Amino acid sequence: MADATIIMAGGSGTRLWPASIGNRPKQLLRIGGRESLIAQAVIRAAAATPSGPIVIVTHREHVAGIACDVDELSAGALPGIASRVVYLPEPVGRNTAPAIALGVAFLHAQCGADASVLVLTADHVIEPLSAFVRDADVACEVARDGYLVCFGIPPERPETGYGYIHAGDPVGTGSGARVRAFKEKPDAPTASRYVADGGYYWNSGMFCFTAGLFGSELSVHAPEISGRFADAGPIVVSEHPDGARYADPDALILLYESLPKISVDYALLERSDRVAVVPATFGWNDVGSWDEVARLSPGGAPEGAPVVQIDAEGNHIDTDLPVAVCGVSDIHVIVKNNRILICRRGSSQLVKDAVEAMGEGA
Repeated sequence: MADATIIMAGGSGTRLWPASIGNRPKQLLRIGGRESLIAQAVIRAAAATPSGPIVIVTHREHVAGIACDVDELSAGALPGIASRVVYLPEPVGRNTAPAIALGVAFLHAQCGADASVLVLTADHVIEPLSAFVRDADVACEVARDGYLVCFGIPPERPETGYGYIHAGDPVGTGSGARVRAFKEKPDAPTASRYVADGGYYWNSGMFCFTAGLFGSELSVHAPEISGRFADAGPIVVSEHPDGARYADPDALILLYESLPKISVDYALLERSDRVAVVPATFGWNDVGSWDEVARLSPGGAPEGAPVVQIDAEGNHIDTDLPVAVCGVSDIHVIVKNNRILICRRGSSQLVKDAVEAMGEGA
């Protein structure tokens, strides 16, 4: 079991416009379950970290919505879980390396250098929970042996939308392996070769390591980040009536203004020689586009949705208003928040460009 968990919850999820907008980001959507994606992540964190702190790093504008979902869990499925949650609101987004460094800086001071830390995403669908917990336990064992561990997803198909991890020699007695190389999002022929060759995994963006190893490796490979946190001093939090603890984002402004905007992959993982991968046995969907959402809705529309289709097939429809689709196939029709998206299935990666063109990307 992990000693602590960090949940990265800072993204806006513009690829799921118009369901995800403004102060209703992707992680607050209810996809693939009764709970929101962030609530599902907290459930996973609680299962893999039975007693330690759960740190949620997010943008300051998203704290209230996330806390509302956590409080709902605390009053129901996970009694009292809010008292274990620590909110670290970022004043501005700086990508995953500073976000994880912020969480680790807090946990290093609270739990010590030997604490095993899971780093989870806030907006993926993962099941079953039991398989995730087993894999997290394996990752913690490898992490305690002195590795920065990535969760690798066995590829189900040649996918050009994900980065890949090339596994090398085994480490330890379990399923872990050293990372031979990280591969950028490939073209279709290269993705097909990765799947055919074996030993390649989708990069899930989830990790496990000890707080001390992350800090020491960051100081070697990204001193421009680690040095800023060392100069900034301890992360101060205050306790709220529900037991949850919050940092003041205004107190982090000077720190964040000095940090580069860079992913943890580029800042650290691709530079370190202490990186391993643990193949996942759980099902995984990053819900990174409407095409991925459609994979979770084989019926074409959520149950009970006000949808009529005539001479139409292969469509994915999610709507707040009555919609009739006639004589067309293989499209997404999304009607949410007084906005409409119509997109051919297989082209939903273009949604982000459309959102930016309309000026709704913030």
